[in-house]
Amino acid sequence: FGQHLDYRASHRPITMTYFSSRIRTALPTSRQGGFSLLEMIVSTSIFITVMLVIVGALISLTDASRKARATRIVLDNLSAATDSMSRNIRMGSYFHCGCEANRFNYVTPQSCATMDAQGNGGATCIAFEPASGNPSNANDQVVYQLTAGRIERSTDGGQTFVGLTAPEIVMGDLRFFVYGTTVQVDQPSITMLLRGTATLSTKTSTAFNMQTTIAARTPNFAP
Repeated sequence: FGQHLDYRASHRPITMTYFSSRIRTALPTSRQGGFSLLEMIVSTSIFITVMLVIVGALISLTDASRKARATRIVLDNLSAATDSMSRNIRMGSYFHCGCEANRFNYVTPQSCATMDAQGNGGATCIAFEPASGNPSNANDQVVYQLTAGRIERSTDGGQTFVGLTAPEIVMGDLRFFVYGTTVQVDQPSITMLLRGTATLSTKTSTAFNMQTTIAARTPNFAP
């Protein structure tokens, strides 16, 4: 035959191809990624719970802010009313403490003191001569009184009244204590006591107690 054949060289590629084919067929197929139905339900439930908590907190904050704003507005109205009363009383003279059917008696000075330590006594209305008024004219007296839970003011000697406080403010008590009304002797001093509630809704109300003492700048000099 005279020809030398190298069987190792001829069979090596066949053997490698065979084992390579065996390796490729033995590898498992890859699994597609994703979430199961149970995982989706759990994730959705957690998300909804977190959102409910956040929304509830936002609603509570908004409601609290609205109540605080309404309370501030109501109390600002009360503060403005008491400041106006204090300013007019400070500049007034010839103070008459007490409400009477005959308004012409308002031109006569009259004191009303505290009766006991609990603050009893005084009166729920006060009349006085304004800074630019005429003591002999009964139709220019300034009168403050409590009517149906509201503070009212008159500038014509008690003939007509207008409300000073907002409807949301319910005055439980308004009391004046007046000292030193003797003409040409004393310097008038007036203590004003206010009690009530600021009602914002059927469920929200704020109680308040205020007291202030005013010394009249104008002595009771005879005209």
